[in-house]
Amino acid sequence: DWTIAGFLQAADGLGIAVGADAATRAAAQRSLLKLADEPLAHLRQQAPLRASFFDALLHPDEMRRLLKWLDDPQGYPTQLSAEEWHSFCALCRDKYAFDPLTDGPLTAAGKLGAHYGAWAAVWERYEEAPTAYPSLPHLLRQAQPQQLGLFGDAQPTWPGYNEQQEDALRTELLALHDQPAGAARQAVLDLDQQHGARRGWVWAQLGQAPLANALRPLATLAKFTDQPLGGATLEAVAGAYAGWGWQVDAALLDALALVDKADDIAAVKAVIAPLYRPWLEGAALAFQAAVMPHPERRYVVAPLPPLEAGTCLLFCDALRLDLGQRLAADLAQRGLTAKTSWRLAALPPVTATAKPAVSPVAGQVTGQGRHDLTPVAAASGTAVTIGVLRGLLHEAGYQVLQGEALGDPAGRAWTEFGAIDRYGHDHGWKIAQHASGELASLAERIAALLRHGWQQVVVVTDHGWLLLPGGLPKADLPQHLTHRRKGRCAVLKEGAVTDQQTVPWRWDATVRIAIASGIRCYEAGQEYEHGGLSPQECVTPLITVTVLGELLPTRQ
Repeated sequence: DWTIAGFLQAADGLGIAVGADAATRAAAQRSLLKLADEPLAHLRQQAPLRASFFDALLHPDEMRRLLKWLDDPQGYPTQLSAEEWHSFCALCRDKYAFDPLTDGPLTAAGKLGAHYGAWAAVWERYEEAPTAYPSLPHLLRQAQPQQLGLFGDAQPTWPGYNEQQEDALRTELLALHDQPAGAARQAVLDLDQQHGARRGWVWAQLGQAPLANALRPLATLAKFTDQPLGGATLEAVAGAYAGWGWQVDAALLDALALVDKADDIAAVKAVIAPLYRPWLEGAALAFQAAVMPHPERRYVVAPLPPLEAGTCLLFCDALRLDLGQRLAADLAQRGLTAKTSWRLAALPPVTATAKPAVSPVAGQVTGQGRHDLTPVAAASGTAVTIGVLRGLLHEAGYQVLQGEALGDPAGRAWTEFGAIDRYGHDHGWKIAQHASGELASLAERIAALLRHGWQQVVVVTDHGWLLLPGGLPKADLPQHLTHRRKGRCAVLKEGAVTDQQTVPWRWDATVRIAIASGIRCYEAGQEYEHGGLSPQECVTPLITVTVLGELLPTRQ
């Protein structure tokens, strides 16, 4: 009768060398059922066969099993057969220099954190999918050495070291609140050099390095705010904003979107104060200087081009230019072509005024001396509410698609989507955390229309907005001088004398609109506002979306 070892190595058996020690014989016995399925070529290639080889047959993905045991030392062994558990313990003793039974998980976690020898590959495996082992960070925190700074290359493996670095970074960022712009800018760039590597650590994947992640857009903010936004003409200022200035606003939103704890939010806001606020103020003043003192000549809003059959016009309230650029990038990833240009919003840039102006029925709307910034239908004199606007569109031959309706792509249509403006007014700076979901839903709505057969979807908006965490500065305008006052603009009474700069209302040039200077606001404490003169409020995206090749399927 053959023994396993005898059959493997005998000349009239398989002729494959096998270790002669007792551990090898026991491991071969445990793995017999797996061994029987192994190709002979593989066995000969691995000769001489020893205990570690046979034990590995029962654990074809040994590193995953090791990580699963570390993640649940009590529960995982119950999922294994007796043979698999004994083989696992033997494999750990032979290859990883510890015994699960006598050394325990803390010893193993210490070796994983040190990632010496065979443990380096286990750590790399953990980095590939850290969320699969949710309890392991706690175990590593228990096993980490007390003096983390002495462990050189092993520092990225210890959660405590990452936490120390986050705490230090938070302190550095908070200290920048009252620094001059130049000093704050250089400090942010230096901190990004120091902490940027942590964005590649496993702790960043697990959401435990939010400030290191936020440093990337903060560094972008630092670089771009070193250059003021300006120009001799309105076209030059608006063109500069459309060319590169929107990236400053995008960086601000990205940084705020990456933090959710109060201390981290405060740290990001501390950087915004010296970097973003003066740049934002300068951009608004440059824009206003380009428009004033003759806004009726310098600020010209071009009408929308005629819409051909097969076009769906999609209105998204408050789709600021930086969000429009992000939308275009998302659409490109879906296999769509998004051609982005810019246009000026109607004055003042508030929804009641600017939404009818961007519609195909703008020619059927007038002002008639109203003082609430809501125009009227020229034929009936009825205020242009949402219902009235939709009625005018229907009469002009446009399908009005509500909800998820897709309509008949042989004609022309108008549809509305999104709640960016409402969320911004209600939640202030938290629009930064909400915007991604809005844009994803908007992109899916556009893709659905094109999949249905529309030749193109043209995305328009009424206005953008200013955002300044902590609140926009206050402007003074006596209430008795105005018919109506909003955040950044006010309808002046006839004959009112004020030092505020004024512009004519889009729908009735005899109505004077006071515009707050710079980034000031007529209402105190507002973080999110619009209605004034600034690139962020007035330079809006116009996005024409078509299908190029095959439209990619819906992303889950």
